[in-house]
Amino acid sequence: MRYWTLSGILLLAFLLQSVVSSYLAIGGITPDFLLVVVVTYGLLFGWEVGLVGGVIGGLLIDLITPGFIGRHVLSYGVVGLVSGMMEGRVFKDNLLLAPVGGLVGSVASQMIIVFCFWLYGREVDPIGSLRQTLLPAALYDMALTILVYNRIYKYYLYLKPDPRGTIVIRRH
Repeated sequence: MRYWTLSGILLLAFLLQSVVSSYLAIGGITPDFLLVVVVTYGLLFGWEVGLVGGVIGGLLIDLITPGFIGRHVLSYGVVGLVSGMMEGRVFKDNLLLAPVGGLVGSVASQMIIVFCFWLYGREVDPIGSLRQTLLPAALYDMALTILVYNRIYKYYLYLKPDPRGTIVIRRH
């Protein structure tokens, strides 16, 4: 049941990003719902869930956006992995965890995408993209992370994995 719920939240974020995000644009900057969910998954559930959510979410976005496939898979996967590696080192009730995680995750994801553009030979102005796109989008994603993180954290006890892991049969 846990994985079905997490998959449903990821699918809902994909639908919101592909359908609704253009209507929520502020100054041409759209919210990145999938990135926010991937950061939240990593911070709450660990690197495995963050990485898998990032790769699946990135693949979904890459399938509907023009250009080469793989830039969102790479960026969301890395962000999910890194935020998930922080899961055991942070206090989940901390008020600064969601905004800082959203800000750092958004900056890292966008820097990876800019690097992918540069790697494939596209003209990229790093300072211009930093000022015009990266920082406003990071602030937008930071605010959105606060809302999403708190909603998912309410159901954390229901969604967290069983600490006992798998059942082990002992022989006497």
